[in-house]
Amino acid sequence: MKVIRLKTKELIDPESEIHYAYHKSLASITTPHNHDFYEIFLITKGKALHRINGKQEVLSECDLVFIRPADTHFYEKYYDENCELINIAFPATSILKLFNYFGEGFNSNKLLQSIYPPKFKLSQIEKDILVSRFEKLNTVSRLNKQKMKTELRILLADIFSRYFVHEKDSMKEEIPSWLTKVKFEMTHKENFTAGIGKMYELCGRTPEHLSRSFRKYFKESPTDYITNLRLNYAANLLSNSDEAITNIAMDCGFENLSHFYHLFKKKFSLPPKEFRTKHQKSIIPF
Repeated sequence: MKVIRLKTKELIDPESEIHYAYHKSLASITTPHNHDFYEIFLITKGKALHRINGKQEVLSECDLVFIRPADTHFYEKYYDENCELINIAFPATSILKLFNYFGEGFNSNKLLQSIYPPKFKLSQIEKDILVSRFEKLNTVSRLNKQKMKTELRILLADIFSRYFVHEKDSMKEEIPSWLTKVKFEMTHKENFTAGIGKMYELCGRTPEHLSRSFRKYFKESPTDYITNLRLNYAANLLSNSDEAITNIAMDCGFENLSHFYHLFKKKFSLPPKEFRTKHQKSIIPF
């Protein structure tokens, strides 16, 4: 089948830097194509067969996908399933500015150079929120193109920082979606402070299955992952607040203070008090 090349100058307004569409059917997007711009799309209802870079995959409601210029793709109906999706296209300049703003700590190469497009499975609540934010773009006056550009950049920054900042390397063995999801969910304070029991609850797998999978794909145990999240959080509180060390330890989920001191010194080579003295800086003296 012939591949169509879509171009920025033919589709995207140069001032607002956006093209936004809500597809209620797949009829207009079933031709193989690529483009010289970037695109994010979200499956809002049903399922579709997505043919991408010589591979086919079934996408379903809540799948969020980032398409790059080198990706050739199109959609086909999946059996008798109806499918609806939202897509938002933006020029290369927008994404490069965003990634530059994120800085060197954001590994954009994993997003831009992987064989297959990065994707993320949202929860139902996350999907509904993102749909409402997409639809909010429709409330901006088409004449106010600078406002539209600002809203787009805010939206993109939130999407990439929330869902793709820890994106796996698709050139390696694919990490199970449930494992990617639970690892992300554990970065929320209310989850990592709750501990390993919360991780078991979120993943719905046996402790043995979770442990094997975590070690296989991330080369550490679930407990070590949670401990590192807690210790990093504690280090930032020591540096950026005047909260008492005992309170910080408890706030991070450590019930045993001596155990907290031991783990903290092992990770940062300094006890908490000395770490605070070395790293804490403030305009207003504590």
